[in-house]
Amino acid sequence: MESVCFTGACPDMTRAELTEMAEEKFEVKTSVTKDLDILVCADPSAGSSKLEKAKKNGTRIISYEDFLEMLESDDDEDEDGEDGMYSEEQAMEIIWRINDTMEKEAIRIKTHEAESPLSMTASKFGGLPYWTAGEEYPKDDDGNELTLLAQINFSDVPHLPDYPEKGLLQFFILADSSVWLDMEGTTQNYWRVVWREDVDESLALSADALHEMGVQSAAEVVDDGRDFPFSEEFSLSFEKSLSHPNYMLWDYDEMVKRAAKELGYPVHEDASEAFPEDFRDDHMFDMFDAEQHQIGGYPNFSVYDIRNEDEVLLLQIVSDEDIAWGDSGIANFFIKPEDLKKRDFSNILCTCSY
Repeated sequence: MESVCFTGACPDMTRAELTEMAEEKFEVKTSVTKDLDILVCADPSAGSSKLEKAKKNGTRIISYEDFLEMLESDDDEDEDGEDGMYSEEQAMEIIWRINDTMEKEAIRIKTHEAESPLSMTASKFGGLPYWTAGEEYPKDDDGNELTLLAQINFSDVPHLPDYPEKGLLQFFILADSSVWLDMEGTTQNYWRVVWREDVDESLALSADALHEMGVQSAAEVVDDGRDFPFSEEFSLSFEKSLSHPNYMLWDYDEMVKRAAKELGYPVHEDASEAFPEDFRDDHMFDMFDAEQHQIGGYPNFSVYDIRNEDEVLLLQIVSDEDIAWGDSGIANFFIKPEDLKKRDFSNILCTCSY
């Protein structure tokens, strides 16, 4: 329920009468606070202390005439008798407002099928990993070797604040689709993240040495009849871009409310559900960024957003014409900002949904 406060005299009605009418639809407050939704006054251009405070807080300010029309109107119901909805124009303005004010930098990742095996220190999806003699290779609790999913050499990546400018970040998973949904969480059993501050190509184990250890590439495990999201080795290219929020984010409803309030539109309790059904079907999804492989920015999800409030996107790999998580899923790896700054990759949150 939206809150309202009155200041100044209301024409043709006492404050008590007005309050009684307003309490059917609003929470009536006696003072201007930061969470106040609407301030009603005789003259919105006047310079009273309540008005100045409301303007400073970004509170919506309207006249008594407009407020009485709001109370008397049937705009809170549509033709089908359902709760009030935004018009298509309002919905579009709300989404563009969110996109304009909430955009973030991200790194978009493009895949290119490798014509020959890539170097051990190259950025890649699939292929064989950079590994050195004497290191314990990643395995699950049953002793099964994990397979390289992705290897990011940050020397190839345009810089994002707090992300590395050099070093090698490796992501391993078990080649078994039956456990991919069990990857959700922070327990690095069916998956593993390995960080290397420095790499030296001359120290890399050869393909033959890795094979002797039981290590296989994505292509090799698929040839053996095991499951993997793709069956080729891909080189990667990186491009800095802008990323915008999407409706799957856990806080998107609050973004809609904030944008609606800034634009002077009604603030509905289930704000993102107040977009017209035809608009959702015909336009809404076209206004969001397409799902892409990326580092940083806003993540996409197939089912729901499992992040904690402060976690940022370390890597996202989506399903496309070459990659398939189940039917059309998405795998995400998240990290807390303080851990990213410290280069501590031991407490990663992983989710795979499809």
